[in-house]
Amino acid sequence: MKTALVRLLIVLLLFVSTKFAAAGDFVSVVMQGTSTTLSITVPPDRFLVISNFTQDVLTAGRGSVSVTADNSTIDNAFTASVADPTATMLEPVNSFHIGGPAMVNVTCPANTTCFITYRKGDE
Repeated sequence: MKTALVRLLIVLLLFVSTKFAAAGDFVSVVMQGTSTTLSITVPPDRFLVISNFTQDVLTAGRGSVSVTADNSTIDNAFTASVADPTATMLEPVNSFHIGGPAMVNVTCPANTTCFITYRKGDE
């Protein structure tokens, strides 16, 4: 009876630890408007998923994501959603997928706070 209980506890521990390890892939960064640009390198055979990119107010423009791949740059490939609870209409928060190899630069305008959540994955 003791052996069966120990085996059950070990199996339950493995299930619980696996769930926590899977949730650890996401990275969240809070950027102040006066901070430097966040640069993310996406290696070959990988991809980047930006699942959340918001800013608090729309005073000096929107935060933006620019992507450089194959020696060409796309400025404003993705812009931040404004998360202002006083607005009459809330903006949707979309996700954005980028295939590697690429260099991704995230900027936040002055006098705002931006929040980004991303994950690098295997193809």
